[in-house]
Amino acid sequence: MINIHTILKKKTELLCKGVCLDETLKNHYKEQGIEIQGRKGGAGPLGGRYFLLEDNKTLVNVALWDTRKNTNLVLREKVGNSFKVYDAREKGHFCNLKLIDHPKFYDLKTTDGILMKKIALVHGINCLASTIYQKCKYWACGESCKFCGIELSLHDGSTILEKNSTQMNEVIIAAKKENKCKHMTLTSGTTEDDDKGANKYIKLLKEIKEVHPKLPIHIQIEPVEDLTYINKLKEVGASTIGIHIEVMGDILRKIITPGKAKIPYSLFEDNWKHSIEVFGKNQVSTYILAGFGESRYDIIADVKKIISLGVIPYITPVRPLPDEASGNMPIMNYNALLEIYSNVAKQMKEFGVNPFENKAGCVRCGGCSAINEAYRAV
Repeated sequence: MINIHTILKKKTELLCKGVCLDETLKNHYKEQGIEIQGRKGGAGPLGGRYFLLEDNKTLVNVALWDTRKNTNLVLREKVGNSFKVYDAREKGHFCNLKLIDHPKFYDLKTTDGILMKKIALVHGINCLASTIYQKCKYWACGESCKFCGIELSLHDGSTILEKNSTQMNEVIIAAKKENKCKHMTLTSGTTEDDDKGANKYIKLLKEIKEVHPKLPIHIQIEPVEDLTYINKLKEVGASTIGIHIEVMGDILRKIITPGKAKIPYSLFEDNWKHSIEVFGKNQVSTYILAGFGESRYDIIADVKKIISLGVIPYITPVRPLPDEASGNMPIMNYNALLEIYSNVAKQMKEFGVNPFENKAGCVRCGGCSAINEAYRAV
């Protein structure tokens, strides 16, 4: 039986490197339902597929590449229920991966004729996820985050600008029939309004909860000046909240997130503290991307401040976008990330922050980060 320390190491390496598809097996992959290669869009570490490691319970979001320049790990043939992964550098077997199949409801349409996969996607095994508004004010003014592809998804026709509650409720019903919706993540681009998009969430949450009152829902929003919006989000049914700083350190924030960097760190702290009061212990998280050339020691030190407030740090390696500028981002060193995970997990235990008590969203899903595995390993 594979132990948790081996799981942590292999998952971290897969998150950082992804796998290259064996050129000779392209038709085989298509028959197995694997066609995506590289990241096409989305706001976070998208562009891959979800797999289970050989313990049959550890979920990992693996980038799929059509070139070996990004990775020495090669996805090979399927034997039984699992694909074999070969390490071209060590010239030996790396691990087995079991593909999470796409849901059947992706091919269905809502009553207004929209493909359901354009409304919401399944992240991991049973987390239904949707970007409720597919534009962001920072894209409009040329200050978008370097890692973000939120509007690429809109431009290539894989989604629609804004989802309504009728569409969302229909997709939730269809996903539940396949056991693909135990909890939900809702995210959005930031709007020009002072509420940062909170009112869009509030209306949608209220209407979803009228039909699905027991569904745990995670929402993600930028820090707000008026903290009462956080109260309202909880009141209409949000279970957990993510207020994402994404990049640590003011210098890097200005380079990587030029528009969002204008938000002072103090406002993030105010929002985190208030959210913990409103949502409760272990229900507040923040996404932190690693791989921009920052020091691992700086990340560990900066994240400790966040953990001390009671916030769960959801740390994941940045995944390059398919363009000339951000496509050249370096692949995160997996040994450095492993050190970050181990140190941060110890800090979480020190301050009583437990990701396994989180009710909904990215932290509960756990596919894009190995922080949950690190927590189990320390």
